[in-house]
Amino acid sequence: MPASRPASVTVTGWDPATWKQTVSRTFTVPAEAVVAEADDVASPLVELCADNFPGAGTSDDGPRAVSSTRLRQLFDKDFSRMAVVLVDRETEATGVGYVDTSGKLTKLSGGQGEDFGDTPKEENAVFAEDGSAVWFTETDSSDRVRIGSRSVAGDHAVTEQGEGDGNYMDGSGLALAGDPVRGLFGKEVRVGPDGRKATAFITWNGYNVVDVPQRSALLKAEGVKTTGIPFEADCYPYGWVDDRTVLCGPRLGEAKDPKRKNSFWTLDTSRLGDSEDLPKGALGGPIIPATDRKNTVRAIARDGKQMIFASLQGTRLEFFLSPIAPGATPKKITAGDADRALRVGEVLEWR
Repeated sequence: MPASRPASVTVTGWDPATWKQTVSRTFTVPAEAVVAEADDVASPLVELCADNFPGAGTSDDGPRAVSSTRLRQLFDKDFSRMAVVLVDRETEATGVGYVDTSGKLTKLSGGQGEDFGDTPKEENAVFAEDGSAVWFTETDSSDRVRIGSRSVAGDHAVTEQGEGDGNYMDGSGLALAGDPVRGLFGKEVRVGPDGRKATAFITWNGYNVVDVPQRSALLKAEGVKTTGIPFEADCYPYGWVDDRTVLCGPRLGEAKDPKRKNSFWTLDTSRLGDSEDLPKGALGGPIIPATDRKNTVRAIARDGKQMIFASLQGTRLEFFLSPIAPGATPKKITAGDADRALRVGEVLEWR
């Protein structure tokens, strides 16, 4: 964007009972921040901006799904600061920092210095929930990925957190989990409410339930404890309903069970084990009626009792509120401003 019209990110709060706007905060994106895929630098901000222009948000496969954990973690707990990846356009060195609602940019990464070595390449900037640090990944010329953090207290020291071979990790991003916090570098990572479990797509293994390790880690086929989601469950994991239950939709767009066509259901992950077979009683019944609409979960309430889903009928995109229970009756969201926000933006959190 030209300097005379800098890019911005606006976060708005809505009351889901009345659909009245309650708060709005805008972050002006610094000129040196990475916001475009053309920069070939990984940042959740690129993902947020790429999908959220008018007309975006749907494809031949239907509306886009609920955002992954890392998009929420662009911001601190109170949405007062936003993490950014900064790029030196001359050297292509990248570092991390954050911007507040006043537009002030704080850089946490230093310059390249006088050492002769690899170009600094810090990416995937996300905030610790308490706002104490910005976490990031750094990849060297041998595809080794290091996960680290920089304190916002002023010392800006790097805390070593973990590292691993980054082969087959294309398309991965950084999410934070647990207390004390750990970094999980992986694909489509969605962290459970208690921070002990996550779902992720793992190359060669498909969708898995991951036990959050004691140290930061790369989510790969080896090195972390995973439990595969049985193929029979036909589960694309949208997110967590509670500490052990995942909300699912058809894995490949078309459910095998006609009663589950374009519907949703739950999967009790505590029943899963080493067997590739689906345990009895692990799968919940269809939540919404089977239809020919393309339906996609857009948000899950923190208490796990409600969801918002997008429904594409032909070219008409609508949004519905529904209990997360078998046989639920969805209720259409008719408020115009809320419809536009859901259509263009991401639901970052449902408090």
